[in-house]
Amino acid sequence: MFAAANPFDHVIDQKEFHIFDHLFGGVHIPLPAIEILGYRFQLTKFMVLEVIAAVLVVAIYVPLARRAQAGGCPRGYLWNAFESILTFIRDQVARPCIGEHDADRFLPFLWSLFLFILFCNLLGMLPYLGSPTGSLSVTGALALCSFVTIHGSAIAKMGPIHYLQSYVPHTGIPLLFAWPIVLMIVGIELVGHVIKAFVLAVRLFANMFAGHMVLATILTFIVMAKNAGLLLFSIVTIASVLGVVALSLLELFVAFLHAFIFTFLTSLFLGSVLHPEH
Repeated sequence: MFAAANPFDHVIDQKEFHIFDHLFGGVHIPLPAIEILGYRFQLTKFMVLEVIAAVLVVAIYVPLARRAQAGGCPRGYLWNAFESILTFIRDQVARPCIGEHDADRFLPFLWSLFLFILFCNLLGMLPYLGSPTGSLSVTGALALCSFVTIHGSAIAKMGPIHYLQSYVPHTGIPLLFAWPIVLMIVGIELVGHVIKAFVLAVRLFANMFAGHMVLATILTFIVMAKNAGLLLFSIVTIASVLGVVALSLLELFVAFLHAFIFTFLTSLFLGSVLHPEH
């Protein structure tokens, strides 16, 4: 990130990769466009990074799953760490939010959601790459997946009629007089679910975008002070580098935190629609 000519590079999707912009004259790697059924499909940097994130998840967890299926015990720091993540999501997120009986059915989705978001977040910690989750289109697509899973699962479990009936409150008032209140409450509930999905997308996007922008802004102080004299330049450079190191550690924590928050809220919303009586 610190070598990019444009501080927005980490959070803006582009048609090419920019590498070594301040060294060796810079290297730009253009991404191809593919013609599909007469439509020109342009590959972008975030698309490539999302594929990389997915491949990393598969490369790590498929061998781990095969070893676990064969009855092998976790060995080594990495295997224990990767398996602990899955156990944490199962025991501390899915089962408390969704319930013991339904949670295991949704664990593959929740694990995939958490790990994909986490790896997309962590890719932004590497120079010259970026965080796909710093784009609202990416977080919006993730929120849409959660929205469809949440309400599609509830409809599949209860049926469309009973699902809609779960939003109708029991007022104890004759329907002739209660229908305006019922319609208003049902409308508020339905709009509320759309807002929840929107908030999921915006929360993840805003935090990842803001974090990288703060880091980029601090680093631009070095460029601004390059003609201010050796003493001032040295002070600004040292302070900026130390600040970026400290904030990068915070960003590392934020990468895990917001992958967890997105998954936790998805589980919470899922549990609320699967068990409306609670």
